[in-house]
Amino acid sequence: GKSTFLKLLLGQLFPLKGEIWLGENLQLGYFAQAHEQLDVNLTVLEQLRRHTTMNEGDARSYLARFLFRRADVHKKVGELSGGERGRLALAVLGLGTANFLLLDEPTNHLDIPSQELLQGVLESFAGTILLVTHDRYLVDQLANQVWEIRDGHLHVYEMAYGDYLEKRDLEEAEARGENAAALDLPAAPIEVT
Repeated sequence: GKSTFLKLLLGQLFPLKGEIWLGENLQLGYFAQAHEQLDVNLTVLEQLRRHTTMNEGDARSYLARFLFRRADVHKKVGELSGGERGRLALAVLGLGTANFLLLDEPTNHLDIPSQELLQGVLESFAGTILLVTHDRYLVDQLANQVWEIRDGHLHVYEMAYGDYLEKRDLEEAEARGENAAALDLPAAPIEVT
């Protein structure tokens, strides 16, 4: 459902009901879960240079920021691990002029240094990010608005993800007829002497 939603926004699928309108000045950037936008027959350097007019030296320097150094830039995309493909897809995405990023499970297959790199790139992005992920840590670090699709309706919460989870848990408890005291939450800080 979540990946399908992104494909609807990208125009790769069409809605069964209703319409999708995108803003006139919206420039989409898409990070696909399987990185199918990458050409497995190209080298890392060739893949990047398809999307830029950078000379080779500048392209190699740019790729080094994404942990591709020395001989790594001459590896075929088809020989890369899932994490390396993710870093390359992120590098290519960073070259674009997108002001709205659609990210489909961007931390899948990424090692810790690559996840940290991704988080840093996303934290410095000035546009809007629509993030589909099961990585709660990344969401906690980035999200300041949560979209929940429930019962066919979009609910928008202007809050951090952790705050949203607390609010949702309280609402669900109230709906079951419980009160906050029954949630096993401490009423006040416990003082230990």
